[in-house]
Amino acid sequence: MFAGRYLWWSLIAIAGFLFFAVYFDYVSWAIVQCSGCAKGSGSCGPLVLFLSETVKPGGFWLAGAILFVCTIGRIHYLKLSPFWHLVVAAWFLAIGPFPLLFSNIWHGEMRLEAIIDAFPIPLLFLAAFGAYLALPFEDDGRKPFSGWRLLHYAVALAAGHSALLAISDSPGLPVFLSKEFGLTHLAAMIADAQPRMAFALRLGSADDAPSYVVLAFFVLSLLASLAPDRWTQAGAASLQPFMPAGSPRRRSGRV
Repeated sequence: MFAGRYLWWSLIAIAGFLFFAVYFDYVSWAIVQCSGCAKGSGSCGPLVLFLSETVKPGGFWLAGAILFVCTIGRIHYLKLSPFWHLVVAAWFLAIGPFPLLFSNIWHGEMRLEAIIDAFPIPLLFLAAFGAYLALPFEDDGRKPFSGWRLLHYAVALAAGHSALLAISDSPGLPVFLSKEFGLTHLAAMIADAQPRMAFALRLGSADDAPSYVVLAFFVLSLLASLAPDRWTQAGAASLQPFMPAGSPRRRSGRV
């Protein structure tokens, strides 16, 4: 998927989400008024319930599906490692319940405090990664994550950490695996490992400070990978004195 097409479909997904979050209730009201159900006592209930609890959440899931598919398509087009498919899937898994908070925005039942408390940090990782994928690498022959292998490892390390933390913070994952795929044993293992995994990935901290540190490292690594090749080559050359004498990378001048 070309960068322009990826950006187009991403904007379509975002616009679809905003429509269902903010404006769909106006459409629902118009449908109810035009249906004439108000002529019968209580006959509007099933229609309102269908629009608010089926169609509206379905719109959120449709927007998310479009964004997920076009992101995977862009990763495949750039011939990135399958590792990124798994990372993006973990991010979407962690983000999944968050859009449903916007279901009652039209009725004033959504508070800012609830949004802040439920805001998933993987959404910030996904936003940064999506903005990076929107860059037209195919137009100027650049390689994603730079030609400097050290930056590849830095970006992958930060992304892997966030993906594992997203999995550890997803209590619904074991239930989903057990209910939908019958993987009861695997679901039990994941549920048992999640608290220990979260504790280790947060370095024993009870807050999200380590996650924000990793996010900053991830963003800085992405920005560094956009530096001109001569800068990355200079950085690689500056590390050569610290490489072992017999290192093939030192002999070849690459890090």
